[in-house]
Amino acid sequence: IRLALRGSDVNSHDNVEVKLRADDNLYAVVLKSMTDLPVWRPIYLDLQEFTGANTIDLTNITHFEIGIVRCTSDCEVPDVPGTSVSNDQHVGTLLIDEFALVDLKPGAPHRIVETGFERVMQNRGVAELAATSIYTKITPSGSAKDLVPAWFPEQNPNYNTYVQAEALLVFIYEYERTDNIIYRDAARNLARKLLSLQIPTGKTNAGAWYTSYDKNLEPPSQPLPNLAPDPQPLCDGNEIMIQHQEQLVANNIDACEWVGNVGWVLIALEKLHRNGLYDDPAALRDAIDKGVEWVIGQIGREPAYPDLISLGIEGNLSAYFGLLASGEKQAAERVGQAIFQFGWDPVQRRMRPGVRPADAATAMDVSGSWGTTFLCSIGMIEEALDSQGYTATVLRTRSFSETVTGYGDIAGPFTVAIEFTAQAAVAGIQDADSVMNEIYPLQMTDHQYAGAFPGATDHWYGGSLPPWNTTMSGVSPTAWVYFASSYIDPLGGACQSKIHLPLLFR
Repeated sequence: IRLALRGSDVNSHDNVEVKLRADDNLYAVVLKSMTDLPVWRPIYLDLQEFTGANTIDLTNITHFEIGIVRCTSDCEVPDVPGTSVSNDQHVGTLLIDEFALVDLKPGAPHRIVETGFERVMQNRGVAELAATSIYTKITPSGSAKDLVPAWFPEQNPNYNTYVQAEALLVFIYEYERTDNIIYRDAARNLARKLLSLQIPTGKTNAGAWYTSYDKNLEPPSQPLPNLAPDPQPLCDGNEIMIQHQEQLVANNIDACEWVGNVGWVLIALEKLHRNGLYDDPAALRDAIDKGVEWVIGQIGREPAYPDLISLGIEGNLSAYFGLLASGEKQAAERVGQAIFQFGWDPVQRRMRPGVRPADAATAMDVSGSWGTTFLCSIGMIEEALDSQGYTATVLRTRSFSETVTGYGDIAGPFTVAIEFTAQAAVAGIQDADSVMNEIYPLQMTDHQYAGAFPGATDHWYGGSLPPWNTTMSGVSPTAWVYFASSYIDPLGGACQSKIHLPLLFR
């Protein structure tokens, strides 16, 4: 389904529900906080996203409905955490210009067909300023010394481990290109800090890293069991599968030790090890081996999905590339086979964001960038092109001002997400060089954040899988613009080089 929607009041954050009836059963998708959408946007909804009491029969749909439902919680996320959001006025008008069925299967007239992966021409000036901006944001003192905050304007910094891996990779690559020892030393110091933060022997999750740390190096909180109004206990490294609503779930492990973050830390540390830049290679090798052991220990924790780790495909992709970078090809093959088995949609010929039946929204990292590179790495070039073509069809979008064209992160799409557009460009998406040249002018020139890039062209929160698009500058958008403008794929460049890991799918 493709809807064309526009809200009328930026202070009204209510939900839109789209429903269909089949076999006298009602199925619905909730679009969170949509009545504040300030511009017209086409919203793509896969029919598989609709959920109800039974499995939907797509051959017997009789009615479509759309309505507005008052949002009562988590209705808006501020552009800068810690700042206030407007009071919800629950008034306004929702404008609808299209409610249509669109065929996006292979061969359909509205689906983009990619025949090759496009290359981004290098822009050394942009890359150099981007690397400098991340370097200048290294925390100079305190418990978090040598780490880099995820978002530069935040008053309470968040030291996400995926972000530390991105920063470490930028420092390594920039030292390779310039021989400037400030980047070598920054890489060494950041790696040393990461090694000190690795969960120690004796803990259930020894070898992993916490998903994030605050300025005092405290980890995040465990989400389950919800003890509200009492504060949730902090992660302690002993998280396990927990009984919740009659099933075992990995919510605490995923919140505390997200396997995707650990995979990226392994990618970065292995790059440092292979370059021979670290001054204690034995300690570095030991940390990598312990991290690999933890990731391998997570494989198969979901009995219904053998050889997968997380129910979301992104975590499995990052784990796969972490194992591959670390030389664990047998374990990577196990995970890779499971990713393809449970994440590939053979009808639409694209990667899905998750393994459950309703996990059918379009997400850039899974179907258009990292997922595309994964498919190339296992030798499935046509599948990679098809998945990326589907993603380019759905996620091409513009800024609210209509001045910048690029890609969104999740359908909708709503606005241009800088990190995800650059990720897609690295993987060779359609018009890769063109969209990057539209993004380069967004590089900040003010003294405080000079060289950095914003998270998105506009602040936005809402949709079926609500993305948080922020205009704050930060490491992730800046790092991925650095990679794209340097023609670097930190995942190995399988779509660039056609080098792949031959896996046998039976």
